[in-house]
This record gives sequence, C-alpha cells and structure tokens, in this order.
Amino acid sequence: SFKVFLEKGSHMDKINTAVFLKTAETLNFRKTADELGYTQAGVSYIISAMEEELGLPLFIREYGGVKLTSEGRALLPQFRELAAAERLLRDRVDDLKNLDAGEIRVLVFYSISLHWIPEILERFHRDYPNIRVRLISCDETLPAQEMARRREVDCGFFVLPVSDDLEVIPVMDELMKASFSPEHPAAKLSRFPVADLDRYPFIHLTRDTEVAEIFRAYHKAPKVSFTSENDLSALAMVSKNLGYCINSSILLEDIPYPLVSLEFDEPISRTIGIGARSLRECPKAARMFIRYALAWLQERYGVHPGASPLETTT
Repeated sequence: SFKVFLEKGSHMDKINTAVFLKTAETLNFRKTADELGYTQAGVSYIISAMEEELGLPLFIREYGGVKLTSEGRALLPQFRELAAAERLLRDRVDDLKNLDAGEIRVLVFYSISLHWIPEILERFHRDYPNIRVRLISCDETLPAQEMARRREVDCGFFVLPVSDDLEVIPVMDELMKASFSPEHPAAKLSRFPVADLDRYPFIHLTRDTEVAEIFRAYHKAPKVSFTSENDLSALAMVSKNLGYCINSSILLEDIPYPLVSLEFDEPISRTIGIGARSLRECPKAARMFIRYALAWLQERYGVHPGASPLETTT
C-alpha cells in the first residue's frame, strides 16, 4: 500500500508530491513545468522516478498531454494528505524557529474559559512555554467584536454572525438549553416548549444579550425573579428551585449542581467561531494558538471546520 511504501523509506520529497498533484491538475507536463519552474523533461523524469519507486504507473502518456491511471487516481487522496502533512510540518518548523517569547491576547467568553481554554492552553504551553497568553473575557457579542476591531485582542472566540471586517472561522453549532431544578414541574418534560418561556420565574444574567434575543424572537417577556452577573451563581440558584435559566450546552458540561437541562421543542442554537481582525496580519503566535484550538476541537467534538484563511497565511 501507499502507507507501506512510505514506511519503507521512500525518497519522494515535497517537490515530488507537488509535481504529482500539479500534473494531476494540469494533465500536461509542460504546463506543470511552467507553473513549478521546471523543464518539461525534468517533470517527466520526476514522474518516471516516482513510478519506478512505487512500482506503479501513475500517468498514461498521450499526444498533447497525460491522464491519470487507475492507480494514480487511487493514490490521489493519499498524495493530497501527504502534501497537507508536509505543509503542516513546514509551518511547525517555521513557528518553532520564530516563536521564542512574547504575549498573545485571547478573547474568551465564560463557558469557553471554563471548559475549553484549560486543555487548549495545556497543549499550547507544552510546546511554547515562553509565550504568555493573556485571557480577556467578554460575554457580550458587539463589544467583543469591537475589541477585535480595535486590535485590543490578537485572536479569540466569537458568537456568529460577526461583521465583515473580521475574519472568523465557524467551528461548531451549540444548542441552548433551559435548566431547572429536579423538583421543578418542567423537569419532567422531554423538551421545553418555547411557548412556556414566560410561564415560570426566570433567573436573568445581566450581560447575556443572546438570551434576551431569544425572548425577543418569540415575543416573550421573562418573568425575572433574580438577577445575577455570574453563570454558576445563577445555576446554583436554579438548583434551589428559585427559577430557571437558559444557558449554552458547553457551560452545562460538568456542572456541580443537581440540574435538569432540556433542549427546546424548537431547537435554538448559536454558532461559535474563532478568529481575529485579520488572520493574515495577526501575530504568528496567535495563528498558532488558533491552529491548536481547531485541532483540539476536532479531537473533542469531531468538528471539521471548512477551509480557512489560515491555510494561506505565512
């Protein structure tokens, strides 16, 4: 297999990979040579050498061009994976050479700082112990965007949508849930009806503009019984059956209080993203932090962010 071939010590370097992929795209040795800075004979030699070492034909030579063999088509995904791995390796080496010290300012909101940041920072700090990370907390959507716009933070987490002058990579959709004491009558339900948003006493978080938007969207006014500035304080009051509150799913992970958290009968969610004012212009350490965060999110939640501007930054 292709994997076994690589493990046996192939001499195929990144240029070989680039030549193969470019030829698979152009289907023409001359065009590949022009785009990569080779002679046509040089491209032909590289392809032939790869075919000899693999023991497989990769291209069928035709008048006016080439086409992939069935073996070449079968190996195309692996060549793409290899090219991506080489690109990551180059980025890693480059960053290790240049990330010796300094500070990055990372914008977070409460649930992220509680459940995501410690594990992301553990990995980041292990590889970059001399980079200081300063966490700046902001739970309000518009002020958070303004901080990024003014470059008061280098990168951070945002709730989408954001304004067009920011570059933010969507990473996951997060359900919002209503939380109740196990003794609350709604705790027996499988889902909480949005029609009942204003039916029960509600514990209001002063800076939670997203929850306020939920009430506005359904033309409801919360029956506020208590007000708190802290999510965990509000949930502690919920556990004592003093009212219910609405929180993000992430916040509700590993909560130390007895609670019943229900999805709504009409699913309500928010989209979380990570980014900066400009991914190309933000500090290299900030771009690396974003990469670490994306890798951790993929491992933890299985999320697969789409192509991002990070792929073209240097």
